[in-house]
Amino acid sequence: MRNLPDLRTPVRELTLIDIMGCMFGLKKLETSIYIELVEENSMTVNDLVERFDKDRSTIQRALQNLTITGLIYREQKNIRNGGYYYVYKAAPFRDIKDIMKVSITRWSEAVMNWIDELELKSDE
Repeated sequence: MRNLPDLRTPVRELTLIDIMGCMFGLKKLETSIYIELVEENSMTVNDLVERFDKDRSTIQRALQNLTITGLIYREQKNIRNGGYYYVYKAAPFRDIKDIMKVSITRWSEAVMNWIDELELKSDE
């Protein structure tokens, strides 16, 4: 017989990074950037490159993924003598919490229904 872990005991505590990663398909860096934007209100790509000590392309890819999920958005800022740059802002965390709660509730209900419908040969 295999040695199974105690299935009633969680393997470890879940963190916000774990939950958002699961809910939105985010990598740890992406979730960390979202949290940073919530705390800082707005940041540029250069700000994030310095804060996370990552290549510009890595930060830009993470920002693109966060934008696609709707967790962040960008605003164009015009430079007085020509040109522009973007600042990135996070969607309000209270809205994201609501989305997560609704999603978890729906998922939980679906899993409960699936479990109720399970039958094994030994149950017959």
